Amino acid sequence: MRSILDILIKHNHWFLFLLLEGISIVLVVCFNNYQKATLFTSANSIAGNIYTAMTNVDSYFGLKDENEALINYNNALINEIEALKNRLRKYEDSTSIAVIEQTYHNDGFYYNTAKVVNNSINKINNFITIDKGLSQGVGDQMGVFNHQGVIGVTVTASDNFTVVMPLLNSRSIISCKVKDKALCTLKWDGSDTQRSYLIDLPRYELFESGDTVVTSGFSSMFPAGIPLGQIERLEDSADGQSYRAQVKLFVDFSNIDNVFVVGNNNREEQKLLEESIN
Repeated sequence: MRSILDILIKHNHWFLFLLLEGISIVLVVCFNNYQKATLFTSANSIAGNIYTAMTNVDSYFGLKDENEALINYNNALINEIEALKNRLRKYEDSTSIAVIEQTYHNDGFYYNTAKVVNNSINKINNFITIDKGLSQGVGDQMGVFNHQGVIGVTVTASDNFTVVMPLLNSRSIISCKVKDKALCTLKWDGSDTQRSYLIDLPRYELFESGDTVVTSGFSSMFPAGIPLGQIERLEDSADGQSYRAQVKLFVDFSNIDNVFVVGNNNREEQKLLEESIN
């Protein structure tokens, strides 16, 4: 302690100089708009660079888990395709596989990849922004999902960015099904970022905890079979005419990075045809 005091006494003129210099800088900044604006601009620039560096570091260390998840997802798709081919080989028509493959490649759906650049989960109407837009073939009314499941639907796009309405939005309504037969609707009530609700579940069907909920395919935005979540519990609807089910969502909306965007080349044709009979 004595040595510290000796140093302060010995170099007191330097410490006094630094103190007065600091006071001068504060006074100049506080009472001169130009210097204040310059300081704030520099501070924002430095802070932005720091945040960018931190984001890059986080993204780098998260690449291993992200790549592993994508590899597992692709592996599951390959296994599913091979299983379907094996089932088709049991039929006498040897051209079945070629016909199905040709149909698959011309079913109207196409896929694009994008990266999330902004995301909210703490509002009643949340939105996500991705880094692809009209210039990259991404527009409104397109489905968005990742290796975990459905994320939401695009609602508006600029040249290079698109806003997505996720499942965590009170206006989001997704057509889905349970056990490949019971058609229903998924709608979020705003209370839990990991849970949503199925409405209009028919009472004549038998549902259980653990049943998987997937997209129905009765929409121009998603093909059938993309997972959304699992049923946790059943409740009676308000009018008692159907069931209401709490669903644990597969997607962790607090940690979304890379996504797939689903487009449908036949959407406008389907829309015009359906509107022509109204």
